Amino acid sequence: MQLTFSQWFFLISAVLGGLALFLFGMSQMSQGLKAAAGPSMRTLLTRATSNRFKGLLLGTVLGTMIHSSAATVMTVGFVNAGLMTLAQSISVILGANLGTSLSMQIVSLHLTDYSFFAIALGFFIWMGGPSEKLKSFGQAMFGFGLLFLGLGTMGDALVPHRDQLQPLLSFIDGSTWKGMLLGIAVATGVTAIIQSSGATIGMCYSLAATGVFTNLEQCFPVVMGAQIGTCATALLGSIGTNVEARRAAIGHLLFNILNVGAALLIAPWLIELTRMTSTDLIHQTANLHTLIKLLAAVAFLPFIGPYTKLLRIL
Repeated sequence: MQLTFSQWFFLISAVLGGLALFLFGMSQMSQGLKAAAGPSMRTLLTRATSNRFKGLLLGTVLGTMIHSSAATVMTVGFVNAGLMTLAQSISVILGANLGTSLSMQIVSLHLTDYSFFAIALGFFIWMGGPSEKLKSFGQAMFGFGLLFLGLGTMGDALVPHRDQLQPLLSFIDGSTWKGMLLGIAVATGVTAIIQSSGATIGMCYSLAATGVFTNLEQCFPVVMGAQIGTCATALLGSIGTNVEARRAAIGHLLFNILNVGAALLIAPWLIELTRMTSTDLIHQTANLHTLIKLLAAVAFLPFIGPYTKLLRIL
């Protein structure tokens, strides 16, 4: 049965409203965590200049807290300010990518039922906490609850129309090259527009939770496209900066494209390996995201020096 105009209107409104809640919650959570960290955030980032392993670790922490797009923009800003070299920024960017996948592991947990508790408790701590640091943690908790409320809103909107939506999204299919490339292209475009890989993967979680996506082959292209689309934020943030900062933003894009290309070549093995980690499709998707980022970071870390030279040549 085809959806009526009225059903389409309320479905799209609910999904976009849920997406807005997710993005606003992510923003509030990030702002709260950054405020709680205070001036130490700047100190931590500048200390990443000592070696690439510390840079990877600090980038991972930063990516877990505020996601790769915001973390990369911040890193580009530090390069532009002369607080970090191009080579030092690459390890932070690798870590930020990995950290984002770890934050999406948290999102993959089925915590929607606790969203109102987190919203209420976080709000009252934020408004009435005895110290600024505690208030910042309350803001982060408030955002955390909104994030899960947004996921739940999207899921509730999709469930009644699952059977009608499955054929419309059947073109996203990682088991064929055409379906894989179309899925990557759509996910890249959506992520570039909404400026958040986490939101795109969050929508993928909602589609999996409601049965619109039924296997990992459908989720794989979405994860890949989100990795490329998230680079748009840093590219936009690099406009008007010095040449080293622009190289850092381009380095993020090129790394993610190479990462996706390598993952596509071994996609069948990655999918089979990931299926062994869980029987839940949402957890499988989160594990796939983390596995790809971890393998890429480990493989790429020894080659930061040559990669920096390549960026300067380009």
